[in-house]
Amino acid sequence: MKKELLSLSLMSALLSPTMGQNKMYVWQNGQAEVYEVANVDSVTFRKVNTDIEQDENAMPSDAKTLASKIVAGINIGNTLEAVGDWCGNLETCWGASPVTQELLDAYKAAGFNAVRIPVSWHSHESNTQTFEIDPTWMARIKQVVDYAMNDDLYVILNIHWDNGWLEKNCTKAKQADVNKEQAALWKQIATTFRDYDEHLIFASANEPDANNAEEASVLKSYHQTFVNTVRATGGNNALRNLIVQAPSTAIDKAIEYDVVPTDVVPNRMMMEVHFYPYTYALMEEDADWGNCHYFWGSKYDNIVINGVNRSVGANGWCNEAYVNGEFAKMKSKYVDKLGMPVILGEYAVMNRDLKASGYQQTFEESRAYYYEYVNREAKKSGLVPFLWETPGNIFNRGVDGNADCSVSNSVPLEGIMKGAKEGKYPF
Repeated sequence: MKKELLSLSLMSALLSPTMGQNKMYVWQNGQAEVYEVANVDSVTFRKVNTDIEQDENAMPSDAKTLASKIVAGINIGNTLEAVGDWCGNLETCWGASPVTQELLDAYKAAGFNAVRIPVSWHSHESNTQTFEIDPTWMARIKQVVDYAMNDDLYVILNIHWDNGWLEKNCTKAKQADVNKEQAALWKQIATTFRDYDEHLIFASANEPDANNAEEASVLKSYHQTFVNTVRATGGNNALRNLIVQAPSTAIDKAIEYDVVPTDVVPNRMMMEVHFYPYTYALMEEDADWGNCHYFWGSKYDNIVINGVNRSVGANGWCNEAYVNGEFAKMKSKYVDKLGMPVILGEYAVMNRDLKASGYQQTFEESRAYYYEYVNREAKKSGLVPFLWETPGNIFNRGVDGNADCSVSNSVPLEGIMKGAKEGKYPF
């Protein structure tokens, strides 16, 4: 039998008795090659980035240790992930004022110690053939990350929806093209932030639209390209904690499909899901199949407005028991079995104007209770919660000339912080 002679990057091979007895798994360009160890005559490793030093003192924490340090997280939503060319300053297109140090200071003062920064990159390519990121845009993102670092906040930096170049293309037909761009973008991002300490965490994508086994397999290759690319840039990225997303960041699909890539660094990866029970969190108008819910939880059961029960209530489909059950699924598969903490990258409930009905305060109090419950129970199950916050939701950061970063709605904030304080991670 012919023996294989392999010459590999130091960060590209894995010997794993748990994945298959006496097998070597080699990842190259987002694809796996499997070799029987008995058939390999010799292996020569080429060290990546030998001129770049790695500061192990800057990266002491594995994924569980790092996750346990996050008290409460918040998104800078509808801001740096904006796309299109229909307004003068893209950062403000979706109703936000430009991010300032004062905004990050306000987050910290309110009790958040972590921020997720959704970013569009594809929309800011100065060369669409080489996928080169506009240096002005890169400098701006670096400035915002530095604002967070100045406040000792943990930061998740991702590639967001960004016109769906990855998210809408988890297909075999687009796999090669997307992997090429995924590698090009993450090489630039990872290189730019290579020297940052463990406060900075990279996230592969946002809500990748994969709905079956084949699409999940393609998504897994995108995550593998992300991991390989970041690790290959060396420096602190050799040990950086990384986040990958479940298909559609949906809990049921996270349970059904395997999209966890291989990493030569053990215990430095987290899974991400989002949580928006639709009729309560996002539904804007009643439909023939069901009605909007304005109030959540057993404390706010059976509230009827104009003849319609607007409560999720004790027997509602997304009540407390539902929340517990969903989080328990993630704990069982990822936290307990795979040793991976879970990032609850987004949760929120849309604003509703119920002043005319006289139930505005009840709505606010119910939403605060929901936020309290989600934060507490998520953390107890090993999920790290990040509020999806947009201009005018909790903090005053709109473009109306009055964006002083003050707290504009303290009721939901109080719920978040109460739940975050009471929730204790299982690691």
